[in-house]
Amino acid sequence: IALRREHRALTGERWLTGRARVLFGRDGKIAGMTGITFDITERKRAEDHMRFVMRELSHRTKNILAVVQAMAWQSSQGTDDIEEFLERFTRRIESLRRSHDLLVKREWEGVELADLVRGQLSPFLDEAARRLTISGPHLLVKPSGAEDLGLVLHELATNASKYGALSVPDGRLSIEWSVYNGDTGRPLFAMTWRESGGPR
Repeated sequence: IALRREHRALTGERWLTGRARVLFGRDGKIAGMTGITFDITERKRAEDHMRFVMRELSHRTKNILAVVQAMAWQSSQGTDDIEEFLERFTRRIESLRRSHDLLVKREWEGVELADLVRGQLSPFLDEAARRLTISGPHLLVKPSGAEDLGLVLHELATNASKYGALSVPDGRLSIEWSVYNGDTGRPLFAMTWRESGGPR
């Protein structure tokens, strides 16, 4: 008779699997047993990690689909022209893609805020170094925050390129951010978007 079983060690930190064979004598009675035990802790950890990754992937996929649905609705507002809708929607999708590219580079740990700002503004500025000034402390933005803030920056840049400072050659854009203690003592984030040299 062959037996196999997996179980957690008494310490709770290790997983073991055992294989055993029961030996019978000529009289049909149990004469003994032989077996071996393997440490399968790393395999169990890998399985747990895979389950975590799958749950996280499902969660992020649902979030992304909700964001895309909201972008489609926003893109449809104020127009009945399918070409205009597609142009708006495509630009918003590209904005989301740029944020995701930055997240992938850091293995979804977050995005450097300065990189996020530059990444979202780059399609709107041919001479970014001359027309864009950014300043603020080093901050790592969480994935969900990077997606949301990236879309906000995209919307502001789109508006500036149509009606504001980025619609004229001499227009300039300054983006600053800071972290300060609010009334409750909790740290708060503030970002300032300032345009100059553009239309009134």
